[in-house]
Amino acid sequence: MFFFKKPAAVSDLDSPTTIIGEGVYLEAARMKGHESVRIDGVFKGNLEVDGSLVLGDCGSITGDVRATYFLAAGEVNGNIACETQLHFASTCKVVGDVQANSLVVDEGAQVSGRYIVRGNKTAAALSDHEPLKLLENVEANE
Repeated sequence: MFFFKKPAAVSDLDSPTTIIGEGVYLEAARMKGHESVRIDGVFKGNLEVDGSLVLGDCGSITGDVRATYFLAAGEVNGNIACETQLHFASTCKVVGDVQANSLVVDEGAQVSGRYIVRGNKTAAALSDHEPLKLLENVEANE
């Protein structure tokens, strides 16, 4: 029997501090948070979460995503970067490039894009990825 240590941010999955509920449509240039986030509605814009991010099977994100840990069960149209683990559930549909330290893909998940799994070198790789620099440029302009 194998035991795997889950990323620290996974403990936030049961009690997100921010919830975008089903039936909610939110369009923003950028949303940035330091706690856990759950999206069951529609989010359009770039999303940066220093914690866990859960995208429910009814949720969708259109824009680039950065998170410490990301569990995706809904639809994502944009690039994804995770510091620890990225988990694609069987119901997810993703169009975009993916970078993560660890990647889990359940049977049935649909992902169209490039995978870059770099182990502990992910942080350096994220800064080199041109489409994901969009979030860094927004911060520089503030």
